[in-house]
Amino acid sequence: MPTETTQPAESIKDYLNTALDLIESDAVRSVSVDWTTVRAEAHRLAANATTTAETYSAIEFALSALQDRHSFLQRPAQPHGTSPGGFGIKYVQGVIARVYPDSPADHAGLQVGDRVLAINDRPVGPGVNEEMPRAGDISITYQSRNAPDVQHLHLRRAPFGMNRMPQGRLVRPDVAWIDLPDHGGDGTLPDDQLYQDAVQKIITELYSAGARKWIVDLRLNEGGNMYPMLAGIGPLTGEGPLGAFVRDGETWSWGYQDGAVSVDGQVNSRITGQPHPPLDADIPVAVLLSPLTSSSGEIVALSFQGRPATRFFGEPTQGLTSANGPYPLPDGATIWLATCYEADRTGQVYTAEVHPDLLVHTEWGDYLTPEDEVMNAAQAWLSSY
Repeated sequence: MPTETTQPAESIKDYLNTALDLIESDAVRSVSVDWTTVRAEAHRLAANATTTAETYSAIEFALSALQDRHSFLQRPAQPHGTSPGGFGIKYVQGVIARVYPDSPADHAGLQVGDRVLAINDRPVGPGVNEEMPRAGDISITYQSRNAPDVQHLHLRRAPFGMNRMPQGRLVRPDVAWIDLPDHGGDGTLPDDQLYQDAVQKIITELYSAGARKWIVDLRLNEGGNMYPMLAGIGPLTGEGPLGAFVRDGETWSWGYQDGAVSVDGQVNSRITGQPHPPLDADIPVAVLLSPLTSSSGEIVALSFQGRPATRFFGEPTQGLTSANGPYPLPDGATIWLATCYEADRTGQVYTAEVHPDLLVHTEWGDYLTPEDEVMNAAQAWLSSY
């Protein structure tokens, strides 16, 4: 990215005030913030800024005051769906649940199931990526799943791709498993196929192979663009209204019909070919959740709430059940702001986690192995049909 030129102090102040005004006026949690104090501190943090980029920490401070964990600042030239610079791991209760391909963690040899003991000599907590700093390099103290010895790694931040391919397979002659991953972007996958087309192709192939019971795995769906996800999985959610964004008595409904997903009639994503017919409502669907399931992953989960013959297995989700949208700033940065909450098709509003019907802990070292207890619980329920 080219070096920014120095700008007049008044221009910097106007830029920051524009960002703060957007946050204060549109954030769904704005009413919980003492804006006099937050604005004063933001301007103090940016007091010596000579470029708009030097106000980013002040804007991020204001966003953190919302305490919604869903609003964030996207810097210029950072493609949606690409890390601007990170390490490429997600751990839950210290156990690595995800290693992003071609990331620093991947290159260092970290694996799913390894246990992170400390980050920068600070013991990790029970949540997701606790003690992971927002800036700077890190030193990881960890134990490999294959060896008891405590080991140490130093990782430098680097960009890496975050999108991955949907996948599916028969786990029994009549039971299909579909991994519905997160997706940042317009729906285009690494192989240039569209996400929604790939998912419906999987559904068609598995149905033709005999699948009549379904497992939708959202445990590694950390969000992104909800519309390709819903356009792909629509034959399983069923057609019609699936949920709604809600704020101050207003609602904006999302739904699926004939291969397309829309909000209040405005189509946001559709498959390019003939859609797979919607499955009968009495066909059973097990939905798998984890603490990594967040944002649009939670929207997909909510889109199954209220469907007959549906049951949720796993752990409570991350709790980002708010809708966030882009607010472009003049220098190319974008504020992604949580502006409303979400409701399922029955009208129940969610402001925190989505809870499973049956609580089953994912042992990430056993993920998708015969010892995966969440998968086993789902299959046991499906066997009752």
